[in-house]
Amino acid sequence: MRSDCLVCGAGALSVIKKYPGLLQCKSCAFITADISLSESEAELLYGKDYFHGQEYSDYTRDKEILQKNFLDRMKTLDKYKQESHKRLFEIGCAYGFFLDAVKDKFESASGVDISADAVSYAVGELGADAEAGNYLSMEINPYDVCCMWDTIEHVCEPERFVEKISKEISPDGLLAITTSDISSLNAKIRGKKWRQIHPPTHLHYFSVATLSRLLNRFGFSVIHVSHPGNLINVETALYTIFSLKRENPQLYKKLMKVKNKVRLLPDNIPVNTYDFMFVIAKKDK
Repeated sequence: MRSDCLVCGAGALSVIKKYPGLLQCKSCAFITADISLSESEAELLYGKDYFHGQEYSDYTRDKEILQKNFLDRMKTLDKYKQESHKRLFEIGCAYGFFLDAVKDKFESASGVDISADAVSYAVGELGADAEAGNYLSMEINPYDVCCMWDTIEHVCEPERFVEKISKEISPDGLLAITTSDISSLNAKIRGKKWRQIHPPTHLHYFSVATLSRLLNRFGFSVIHVSHPGNLINVETALYTIFSLKRENPQLYKKLMKVKNKVRLLPDNIPVNTYDFMFVIAKKDK
């Protein structure tokens, strides 16, 4: 059990009755799972099965829709991007879909992911400049824009990631982060049944306030906060709800047969539950 808060550094984590298995800082209210993972355990956790059956029905099948969502984030990031921002680095690049989508927007676009299988696809199929490994132990070329799409909640020590980014990113560089928002109305209503609470893959549960505080601690100023929606693949959504959450794969298969036969639903639909936040921060000079 971790005794100090990774956001504010206070040594006052306590159990939360509302969220069994999670701990909360008495000082800043940051919430985290009562779990620690080694690097080798994390590598095993994010193998091929994670993207094909465990967390997603088929991550590579959803490439097109995922890239549409990434490009929507990039449109927002473009509002703050300067001419001097020529080098992009992505932490948690997975199968390289974002790197592939924005490769023409930067002089260089590279990334890292702990999943060797995902990086193998990114490099072999997309020609992405990606490397498998732990960002914390790697030497990285300087960059101007850093992106962590749905990543910060997964890493064991997010404060060390932000600290390392703050040392490597250029002056006035941008750090873009998406993650779930535990202070959202949906999270408060759902409580322990909120879909985003599933350690050990989701270890940390930020609010806008706690994520901003962590970024401020390491020399970043938050310049954008929003709660955007996403296009989702209906098949992926049904798989998540019935196969994963309700552990009823047979019902999922039946629903898919009905969907494919009568075409009741489109393949992709826009969804916004306003519990997903997009934060952009600028490195202070």
